[in-house]
Amino acid sequence: MGIASYLAMTVESKTSMPTIHISDLSPVQLQSYLNFAIAPRPICLASTVDKAGNVNLSPFSYFNIFSVNPPICIFSPSRRVRDNTTKHTLENVKEVPECVINIVNYDMVQQTSLSSVEYPQGVNEFIKSGLTPVPSQLVKPPRVAESYVQMECVVKEVVELGQGHGAGNLVFAEIKMMHINDAVLDADGKINQAKMRSTALPKKNGNFANRGALDSCITAWCRGNEREVQAFAMRNGA
Repeated sequence: MGIASYLAMTVESKTSMPTIHISDLSPVQLQSYLNFAIAPRPICLASTVDKAGNVNLSPFSYFNIFSVNPPICIFSPSRRVRDNTTKHTLENVKEVPECVINIVNYDMVQQTSLSSVEYPQGVNEFIKSGLTPVPSQLVKPPRVAESYVQMECVVKEVVELGQGHGAGNLVFAEIKMMHINDAVLDADGKINQAKMRSTALPKKNGNFANRGALDSCITAWCRGNEREVQAFAMRNGA
């Protein structure tokens, strides 16, 4: 027996790797697997307005940057897994195709969690969470003062991926203007990632990952409270 064959047999004998057919899982089961497999995920706090001018603020961890030229972020206000309802954010960007993407830092985590509660239509999450609205320069939705980086965006397209429980709705947001807090800039004017203290979702043990901390990737504000983190992730469509 060659060395390659021997090593292959040794690895196989020591490895247990269940195979899961997606069609065998319920949306709730699949969400749990995917959320903990594809992690940590950065959190954006998206502010939007409806056609009547009512402000909405909601966090999303199904979010990232996907293009630099043009500068495009995508976040997904998914249909709720439990009852297949849609979020106010999705309804708002269809009515007024603008948003502000505010990057969540560690000092904002508890207020961000409050903003993820499912309030009735027309309730202002800025008031409920205690976060501070700041007028935007180019778009109607306000910015979040506590966020170190705020990006004013025009929604170019909304792509609905399905009509079933947990189906995503991709919001293509083109960044038109950025606002960056001096506190996170180095002397050369570039963002210092450690100073950003950005947060991410989720961790299996119930902690938020702190991407800005170089010595640890875990923050412990909700240590031991896995149920709350899972509820937070489900509320914001992540």
